[in-house]
Amino acid sequence: METQQTTNGGHPVEFRKVDAVTLSKVRTLNSVLFPVRYGGAFYKGLLLPGQFSQLAFYDQVCVGTIACRRQPLGFADAPLNNLLDYRSPVPDSFEFYMMTLGVLAPYRRLGIGRLLLRNAIECAAQDRNVRRLVLHVQIDNDDALRFYHKNGFTTLRLVERYYKNIEPPHAYLLEYRLR
Repeated sequence: METQQTTNGGHPVEFRKVDAVTLSKVRTLNSVLFPVRYGGAFYKGLLLPGQFSQLAFYDQVCVGTIACRRQPLGFADAPLNNLLDYRSPVPDSFEFYMMTLGVLAPYRRLGIGRLLLRNAIECAAQDRNVRRLVLHVQIDNDDALRFYHKNGFTTLRLVERYYKNIEPPHAYLLEYRLR
């Protein structure tokens, strides 16, 4: 599915849902944009139902991506050792966990990231059982923290040793409350 929206400067940007054909573009962008390396399971997961993933094209050039998954409400808050508790009841409330959002450096500050984020928020808001969007941001990523705060996210807490193979390993958990 393709949609077109306009940047701050009035330039058209095309948004496409990630599918099996465009998945390689997500891999390429992620390898340039993020210090974390994602494995095959991450990319296969983007194609599953309940996921929201998009690519942004500026003048036919793929310049940005976002990937979110729908998960039980509170999953992002749970200690890692409590995530696989099979005795838990079937959830009736959910959250969108934003795994990635990135735009290539030459295309930043044009509003493309804001549009990708807005598309994810609108998608999440359509599901009455989704209560919030959440994500982790590395503690020294001041640009990302400013961006998310400017776009309505609040910092919930510090998560120590969230990242395994990057420094600093700590992250903030951020939230955008829908309802």
